[in-house]
Amino acid sequence: MALGVWGGVPAVIYIAVGIRGLSFGGAATLFQTASAKTAGEAADVAQSMIVTASNTAIAGGGLIGGVLLDTLGAASFPWALVILLTGTLVIAWLARKHGFPVNARRQPC
Repeated sequence: MALGVWGGVPAVIYIAVGIRGLSFGGAATLFQTASAKTAGEAADVAQSMIVTASNTAIAGGGLIGGVLLDTLGAASFPWALVILLTGTLVIAWLARKHGFPVNARRQPC
């Protein structure tokens, strides 16, 4: 959202890109941990599903990004991401008890 509102301010761009890098780097670890702990003995299948979902998301992002760039321009990217991230937040919030069960947090890895 900061890029959508203050996208012309260099400091905002640097901070937003840094935050995005930190969050993107940590997301894979969180997904792997949540899927492995939730899947139990089917952890190998869950890990394969994570890789497939990640690759599909990257391909879909390229496709949607290309369509947005061609039709609405680069200025539409921050707002499209706000919409996507809002949906992601809702899904993660609703799935928090299943994806990160309290019992699994207490067990050593």
